[in-house]
Amino acid sequence: MMKKTRPNSVSALPLHQFKDKPMPSGPSSATGNLPGGLNLRKVILGAGGILFVYIMLSTVFGPGPEHDSNKAPSTLRPETDPYLNVPIDNNTPHRYNNNNQEKSPPAQYGDNKDSRNPWGNPSSEKEQKPAGSGSESKDDAGLTGPPAGDEEEEQQVTPPPPATNNNSDETEEDGEEGDEEELTEEEETLLSLAIKNRKNSPASYVDLLSANRRERDYAIALIVKEADLALKNEKVYSVTNKKQVPPSNDPHDYLSLSKYYWPNPNTPDGLPYIRKDGHINHDEINSVEDYKLLRTMIREVHMMGMAYHFTGEKAYMKKCVDRLNEWFFDEATYMKPNINYGSLQKGQPFGVRTGVLDMFTIFRVFDALHYLKQDADWPQDLIPKLQKWFTEYVSWLENSPLAKQERKGNNNHGTYYDVQLIGVYLFLGRTEEARAVAQSGLTNRIDRQITGEGRQPEELARKTSWYYSVFNLQALMTLARWGDDLGVNMWDHVGPEGQSIKKAIDFLLPHALTNGVNWPVKNIKGFPMGDYLKCLQIAWNVYGDEQYLRAIKALQPGVQAQMDAGDLKQISTFMCDISTLLEANVRGGQGFIWHWCLT
Repeated sequence: MMKKTRPNSVSALPLHQFKDKPMPSGPSSATGNLPGGLNLRKVILGAGGILFVYIMLSTVFGPGPEHDSNKAPSTLRPETDPYLNVPIDNNTPHRYNNNNQEKSPPAQYGDNKDSRNPWGNPSSEKEQKPAGSGSESKDDAGLTGPPAGDEEEEQQVTPPPPATNNNSDETEEDGEEGDEEELTEEEETLLSLAIKNRKNSPASYVDLLSANRRERDYAIALIVKEADLALKNEKVYSVTNKKQVPPSNDPHDYLSLSKYYWPNPNTPDGLPYIRKDGHINHDEINSVEDYKLLRTMIREVHMMGMAYHFTGEKAYMKKCVDRLNEWFFDEATYMKPNINYGSLQKGQPFGVRTGVLDMFTIFRVFDALHYLKQDADWPQDLIPKLQKWFTEYVSWLENSPLAKQERKGNNNHGTYYDVQLIGVYLFLGRTEEARAVAQSGLTNRIDRQITGEGRQPEELARKTSWYYSVFNLQALMTLARWGDDLGVNMWDHVGPEGQSIKKAIDFLLPHALTNGVNWPVKNIKGFPMGDYLKCLQIAWNVYGDEQYLRAIKALQPGVQAQMDAGDLKQISTFMCDISTLLEANVRGGQGFIWHWCLT
């Protein structure tokens, strides 16, 4: 059989191209004879031979130490992320369940004054500010968010290089490598461990392909269903809808009421209201819709943005434009850029610090904008206008006495404050300030809020202690996702007493599997598993700990049964799980699809 040749093989070229051409002769020729019977051709060939011998000798005896061929290249990938200009650290760990990895020092980040604004609107230069150190409720729209009145007292790892197999075969025809010899346990590499785990999987690749497509279609169908409902909703979303005004007497000021506050039975007018932790005053908080409308607007814009991304239907984009203008800019309906009257307790002149978190899910709108702005009909002035509004809002978030108090919180309030602040900073292109907040979270959030055992003491002190322990865990994991975008590895951070996000997950795990048996503190509202299951799914994709997979298998049927019965909102976390698997701890991953997974 005739051997096939590669398109770029020398043997594919005409042989006449490689035959010596007749050499001209005569005294006038440039290759004529030289004294001593030499000619120029012989001189050139001789010089070439000497050069060849020199190269061979250099190769045999090896290069000098300054050309160490075993030294790794100084740069393995671009020095900056093309989107957010995040410094790339080649020592960033990836989790391959390799316990033999060595510790390497954490990456250092310098000032980067040239950080690009991903929104195409340069932000004004500001002096960087140091980063300082919610309980959430279901509203009528089925949304989760911090309560309107939750008041309380105030190593990087580098995987070893793959072992080389000197006995691997190489084919002469195409240079493909042969099979490597089996490695001993001590010589296991990332690839060999992955192969072993792959063979031990109960699912085949065909099962994976089938599940991927089916789950993707299901997730998109749920997104489109919710987006279609939002598209048909003609209700005006505005802070001016409320029938009562805040103490400022300005209906454009946002107002929400503290949900755990009740009329004072010892005064004729019920003022000032008194706190009953864990007991929601539904009649009071439902009498003012600002919180509900804000959260509904955020969720619907996000879902319509996602639906636009997957379907290309312009109607979703246009409705998002209407909603954003309605809430932020229209003269009759706009909201002022502050939350001075959030979580107001009746009888007081201002709201309280916990109301700051009413806006924390706003990053879902920013994520949707990344898709919506790609449409040719997207109004080009809308994002600059939003950036102007949020420039004023973030100034309030940085300087308001209420916000400063919230920032100091050592529980879910402080964590969700950071989540909100980072989201706004990134929308405004203030990347270094966002990175500083994430960096401070290692100490202010993980070290201070979690014990070496994995307890979250501030959350365990609440009457609904299970709920708040999971709620703060959601905030910590969301903050860790922001860290992925900013080059701050919060997932693997371990505090001086062993504090870590993983420890917090593991502390809750045995109680989740036994419906709260031996839960160490008081808990008045049971052990709902929907949100903790989401945490476990992301934890499995981040850490690869097999106990999480077993727990997911045990808990998922019960959660699905609640969804089927209508006791829980029907959701799919597939987009979140895939995005986590692909982008968690990837520097500058920009996982817009799953920032919202836990909230």
